[in-house]
Amino acid sequence: MATTISSGEHMFSSMDRVRLRVERAAGPPVVVEASDFEHFNFMDGDKLFIEPAAAESAMPNTWGDRHIEIAPGHAIRVPTEMRYFDFKGFRIPVHLITLTGAGPETLDWIGSAHIRNFERTIGLHDDMCFVDLGCGIGRDAFQLMDRLSPAGRYIGIDVTRDSIVWCQRNITPRHANFSFHHVDAYNELYNPFGRHKTTDFRLPLSDGTVDRIGLASVFTHLLRDEVVHYMKEFARVLKSDGLVHASFFLYSPEALKAAESLGTTAWKASFAHAQGQGVYTNDPSYPRGAVAYTDSAMQQMMQEAGLVTDRPYIKGGWSGLWGDQAEEGQDAVVLRRA
Repeated sequence: MATTISSGEHMFSSMDRVRLRVERAAGPPVVVEASDFEHFNFMDGDKLFIEPAAAESAMPNTWGDRHIEIAPGHAIRVPTEMRYFDFKGFRIPVHLITLTGAGPETLDWIGSAHIRNFERTIGLHDDMCFVDLGCGIGRDAFQLMDRLSPAGRYIGIDVTRDSIVWCQRNITPRHANFSFHHVDAYNELYNPFGRHKTTDFRLPLSDGTVDRIGLASVFTHLLRDEVVHYMKEFARVLKSDGLVHASFFLYSPEALKAAESLGTTAWKASFAHAQGQGVYTNDPSYPRGAVAYTDSAMQQMMQEAGLVTDRPYIKGGWSGLWGDQAEEGQDAVVLRRA
């Protein structure tokens, strides 16, 4: 089934009409059906153009990537240029790496930092079952490949289908205990063609089977009902001694005041748009682009979900409030079952 998109008085079918013209450094251009995008052998430096050109303006555009729906639950992200990054024996599309919040030059550094944070705050062991919610292209999976024993399990989950498909085709064949799952939940930036709500999904795990859960900048892109839903899922799947490390933006007048002059985000963190119940967003056009929660909101959500924390929030450096005392880039909370 193809989706029809409109541009003014023109109508285009994303399956039947939209194609990609691939221009290469050498040789004539190649035309690729949008439905063949995932199977085409792109070369580093290929430039991509959508045909007909009039269709492009009607497509969702996030960070320069155009989104095309091939079929329900099957959308692709099309960059203007295909670039690849060689890392640990993998050839990774750069436009998918950048969805993790930074480019290929920081892929290893940020992933290593995450694992150090997890080691320090929740502890890791070789035969654990580790869930990476918001895994993206597998930034933390690369760090755990040599850490987990064959008895351990890694489960990566994300709303960006392109990233999950890449991981399924490239990581799982080499590491059978690493699996990846797509959640087709709507997100205006990461999955604009999502057919479902975050609250529709259960984690693909049995009750009481998970040792550790890591979320790097996931709650920062979810609204309150979505955070509560995932917290309830954590309470369901965690073992009695299981732990969660979840980063988020902790809203406070002091943090926002500091952010005016000391903030480290690439965008101006103002969180000026109140959503109610202690939830604040940064951009009304893209509410999930950056979401902050008050301490009261976080405590209420934990209580609703049946979770508790045994330690103070981890101090984040995003606002500049904590200076040299900042422990991680964002604030974070460590959760366990009540």
